[in-house]
Amino acid sequence: MDILLLGGSNAGLRDGWAAQFIEIATEHHVTNQFLGATGSLYGLLRLFKREQDRAAKPDLIVFEYALNDMILLDAHSLAKNVLRDTLDEVVQYCAERRIRLLFLVLQPRGVVSGSFSAAARVTRRYARTARMRSMFPCLTLPEILAGPPSEDCYQDPYHLTRPVSRLVAEAVWSTLRENEIPAPLAAPACGPAFAYIPATKARTLGPARLRQRESKVFKGLFLEIGRSGASYWPGRGRLVALMLRSSETAGLYQLKNSTLAYRKCAASLMQQTVAKLVVLHYLSRPFYVEDDLEISMPFDEAALLALQQDKTLQEAEPLALFAEQCLEINGVMLWRPLPSWMRWRRALTLAARRCRAKDSAPENVRRAAPYESKQDLRQ
Repeated sequence: MDILLLGGSNAGLRDGWAAQFIEIATEHHVTNQFLGATGSLYGLLRLFKREQDRAAKPDLIVFEYALNDMILLDAHSLAKNVLRDTLDEVVQYCAERRIRLLFLVLQPRGVVSGSFSAAARVTRRYARTARMRSMFPCLTLPEILAGPPSEDCYQDPYHLTRPVSRLVAEAVWSTLRENEIPAPLAAPACGPAFAYIPATKARTLGPARLRQRESKVFKGLFLEIGRSGASYWPGRGRLVALMLRSSETAGLYQLKNSTLAYRKCAASLMQQTVAKLVVLHYLSRPFYVEDDLEISMPFDEAALLALQQDKTLQEAEPLALFAEQCLEINGVMLWRPLPSWMRWRRALTLAARRCRAKDSAPENVRRAAPYESKQDLRQ
């Protein structure tokens, strides 16, 4: 079986759950396409990119971005409706291609209790998406550990220790081995809610050129824009994220449409760990475009600093002098949500399909139980 792992930095650790899962699942072909410091929106982008690159279709995907979604939602970098539509799009992608899908829901250390916490809201959204699409129930960290994770389960606020990662890996393997993981139920086709516009589609002015960049986690063409350079992008919708490469020359840049302009910074605190970092930069403010998106590197420092800032999570001070800074961008993600009436109609159709699917599903698919506890795993 071909298994694709899509997850955040916990999936990328040398002794993380994904590495240990690969050690266990020796009879299967497992591909790990993790990227840290990003949420489920990057998982969707990765699926778009696989389609563009005509990569082989996996048999099953383990999707682990809930922890990062909790962080982003708590920091107001991710809107709840963007998360809703992202998961819906991921599931629809898998449903249309008959790819089996399992949501693995981890959580950061010190999760605040309460139904309105970011962790609770994200967990509910994943669970609801899985339920609405007749998926196997989400595999959550409290289920794996038979209770809420303690402080000792983490090596830092966001990363699990090696022993706990082992338990996660074994729980994923046990779940896949002992249960029939179905492909999600397909919803009526309504067109994609997201569009990823690659840098090759942008027009440029001034110092700007396309360059091939390749790293352990991502490769592709990036548009490198120097000071006084500008790029002009097609597409309509709400700009929700930009795929950037943050290096020692990353710095301040401008986002502009026909009525608004914001200042953003491509430098990231994560560069302390990875010097040349490819990461998805989210927008915290609503920013709509109608084929009028301009992403540029103005030469006037005072004018750029005078603009209102749209702050990015983990943003850092630029290392390079202002005149020597440049922007490296692979593409932008636009969001075009469905009208409310269309969402309601789609939900009703899905409910009817769920009823039909439940009546015809095999017993082990219809009544599959989530992984129960670490005690079971050790037997």
